[in-house]
Amino acid sequence: MTGQDSPPAQPLSRETPRQDRYFIFVVLTLTAITYLGTLRFNFVYDDHGIITDNPFIKSWQYVPRYFVSSAWKHLLPLAAGSYYRPVFLTWVRVNYALFNIHPFGWHATSVLLHLLVTWLVYLVICKITGRPGPGCLTALIFGVHPIHHEVVAWICGSTESLFAALLLASFLAYLNAQEGHRTQWMIISCGLYGLALFSKETGIVLPALVFAHCWVAEGPGVVRDAPEYARRFARAFASIVFYIPIALIYLGVRFKVLGGFGTHATKVSAPVWLWTMPSVLLAYVKHWLLPIRLAEFYDIFVQVRPDPWHTILPGLVLLAIAAAIWAARGHLGARDTGYAVAWILIPLLPALDIAVFRADELVHDRYFYVPSLGASLLIALSIEAMSKRGSKAFGQPLRLLTAGLALALLLALATVRATSFWANDYTLFTRGNQIAPQNVTARNNLSLEWLKAGQIEEAQTMLERTMREHPDDWLTTYNVSRVQYMKKEYPEAEISSRRAIQLVPDLPDPYVTLGQMQLKTNRLGDALNNMRRAVELNPYDPRLHTVYGIVLEASRDCTAAMIQFDAALKLNPGDAYTQLGIARCRAADHSRTKSDPEQR
Repeated sequence: MTGQDSPPAQPLSRETPRQDRYFIFVVLTLTAITYLGTLRFNFVYDDHGIITDNPFIKSWQYVPRYFVSSAWKHLLPLAAGSYYRPVFLTWVRVNYALFNIHPFGWHATSVLLHLLVTWLVYLVICKITGRPGPGCLTALIFGVHPIHHEVVAWICGSTESLFAALLLASFLAYLNAQEGHRTQWMIISCGLYGLALFSKETGIVLPALVFAHCWVAEGPGVVRDAPEYARRFARAFASIVFYIPIALIYLGVRFKVLGGFGTHATKVSAPVWLWTMPSVLLAYVKHWLLPIRLAEFYDIFVQVRPDPWHTILPGLVLLAIAAAIWAARGHLGARDTGYAVAWILIPLLPALDIAVFRADELVHDRYFYVPSLGASLLIALSIEAMSKRGSKAFGQPLRLLTAGLALALLLALATVRATSFWANDYTLFTRGNQIAPQNVTARNNLSLEWLKAGQIEEAQTMLERTMREHPDDWLTTYNVSRVQYMKKEYPEAEISSRRAIQLVPDLPDPYVTLGQMQLKTNRLGDALNNMRRAVELNPYDPRLHTVYGIVLEASRDCTAAMIQFDAALKLNPGDAYTQLGIARCRAADHSRTKSDPEQR
């Protein structure tokens, strides 16, 4: 025996004790109060692209498209996609049908999703440990932890809580299958697994979690001979065979729709990945253990060679933490500790494929949403181990309840502050630039917010500095052209727009800016060519059709302009700006008809 095993998990009574119902009600109430302030927040960041500027969530007729295209097809139709999430887009469509573009309802459903996940965390932990104490405390810590600020306060972050709810429900159904009615529960588990996969690709990890559960449940601290290990492996593998066909079907559909399994945004060799991992992993540990400087962006970059501060020291800290968990497993319970470690590491694995991220986007707190279940369980086990003696309340040791609630209140206060920066784009990107001043995405977005606020000089200064540091960054170059256009520096703006097109020729925005400048300088033919090219690159953007229609109208081709205006209205019915263009064209046609007797 290498460590003290936890007592085997006993099936919980289907009749939940009244005190446990009270406690989980308190947990969910405290969690809801913690995130109550998010209900007044606006749409921010990717919410604009996925919700307010997405024509395909505005009608049920487009739902079949979600299953045959990438999630960003409407904005990047020619780009190779990495995000295939039809169930999430269906969730977005349902929210749009209920709330239109009023953010209050969207934020309410985001909070409700997090409450559902918190409740499922409670049920899963109660099942695998066989005790309600760790379940309640784990759910309490999970529910109010600040590291979930992205997932709950940001509407687009709810892709994590949606897939997590389906993943945990599938795992819970698997646990129920071990207690009886196996066929029915496994059918339910497999169905929920499929929905989790089509919500977010990271749902692929469920079979690994099931395998780990079966393996750990056998007794993680017991030394056995090779034949027994083989039988143990065979039993664990048998528990996942039903999930494998579903995973293969999903991968096949994903490959067909995206033309591959995904794209790589950053070149990362095996050694570079190895040198970078310590700083990435330590960032998640630090944000979870000391959640005081949280943001959407962090200055954590790819390490091309071993570095004392970003590779060696973080590696030593991680080894020390691993050694401490190993040493404490006998005190905490080897089996329960094994469950906790599995739930930390396995769901985190997809986020460690850093090649799919931009070089300055390696770490996001939302990727630790499901792993936070395992981390919360570790803390719950630690508090439980220190609170076994003494008087009880609600059926639990009073010390455990006191320590848990005190920790939860501290975390809740930190969460209120962490979520406050998501109130609007200006506060979000200001915070991002404060925490990650080298992050190019934060700089670009903050510069655009400065432009909206009339701080043109500040925006130009930051963008030009960023362009000097990152001359091949397409977005920075394009944004510089926008600032120059606003300042009527047309020759400079044209140079920047052409440079942006040279860097990434398949995105429409620089063509629009270039066309607008050409229209201002009376080069109507060139403006028409660039507007036409923009529409060809993205025929799904109603604004491009409207702008192209206006340029056609300026060239006195109202017949062609009306075609573009009609296309815009099909994608965005009722758009006032487009309707004005239609009215102008109709008035012009009517005027010509009255003045030309042959057309009467």
